[in-house]
Amino acid sequence: MTDQPIVVVDAGSYSLSETSIAGAGQRLAEIAQVLSRRYTVRVITSSASDTVDLGAAEEVPPGEEAARAIATADAVMFFDTPDRDRIELAVAHRKLIIGECRAPIEHMSYPSVLASADPIGEHQRFLGTYRRLLQVTHHFLCRSQVERAALLSTLCAFGRTTPADIARSWTLDHLITTVPVGFSRLGLEAADAAEPVHMADFLWTGGIWAFFEPVMLVEAMKILRDRGVDASAAFLHAAPTEDTRTTIVEVGTAIDHLGLGDRIHLHTKPLALSERDQYVKAAQAYVCIARPGAENETGTRLRLRDTWLHGIPTIIDPHGISGDLVARENLGVVLREPSADSLADALQQVKSGAVGRPGRRMERLYENSMATFMDWLDKELRGG
Repeated sequence: MTDQPIVVVDAGSYSLSETSIAGAGQRLAEIAQVLSRRYTVRVITSSASDTVDLGAAEEVPPGEEAARAIATADAVMFFDTPDRDRIELAVAHRKLIIGECRAPIEHMSYPSVLASADPIGEHQRFLGTYRRLLQVTHHFLCRSQVERAALLSTLCAFGRTTPADIARSWTLDHLITTVPVGFSRLGLEAADAAEPVHMADFLWTGGIWAFFEPVMLVEAMKILRDRGVDASAAFLHAAPTEDTRTTIVEVGTAIDHLGLGDRIHLHTKPLALSERDQYVKAAQAYVCIARPGAENETGTRLRLRDTWLHGIPTIIDPHGISGDLVARENLGVVLREPSADSLADALQQVKSGAVGRPGRRMERLYENSMATFMDWLDKELRGG
């Protein structure tokens, strides 16, 4: 029997498989790695033959084992799109609940939601769980100051903050800790161990969602070809899902229509994290262009982890806090008026060596940025 406090981390709907993990799952896994150095950590996740490295944390499958893990835990941590029944189980057992929860804004644009017979009802599945987590969470994690500010207003509207809270802390630090998007020590070690493998000069490193502008990269590559610039690009995560299939088809159609099959690669096979590190290390820049929208105004793009970890520039739009981060921290190029021409200009600048590499940012190491949160958790769990 361990004398360490037990922290259960619920992965909810996020896959932790090497070949299907996304940005949110990777953040969750790396946070679990860091926590497992200090606590007994059990991660509730669907079984997979290739689960990512969770450090010293132990995997727990959904169902009866997950229920027992929550019943014996000292604290339970939930992330976006959590399991509603397990939230209620943690409440019933009167556990300390920690939540990294963002409003389900992007979900309103999902094709699977819009195409349903009742889009409002379909979205309510996400919204109802989000509201419940707001009601029962004792301490919140945020990915950025902008997300923290939005959460503060939401908590006030929900009656979760009172004059007593402000009297305790003007900044409400007892309720919220900001843990910026970053990487863990194990993530850093895995990246350093990977041998660079060139897939393309420019990589679209994240998902191909409807609120992004992936076709703009295709059009920019056509402009570079017309200018006589030798360059290549790839979409790393082009394995279609229900909510990305239509956009991926549009990208593939544009590649074929412009005759760019020899310059642009759609990577449609599942990609293991170890392979991913090889490809991102060998790239000259990452590309992430989104449309103006509420999601991009309120959320930090998790793919910026690549730039902070690998020190390779990101080319991004100005529509939201992610572009602000790139500009403020000199992480790459912000397209003030995104277009195929302005993107082609930025790509050409990278090829010519006019855009410097920002270098690795060790302040983004979770072992450093989570220290304040873990000190708070120590006091709560150990009575210190």
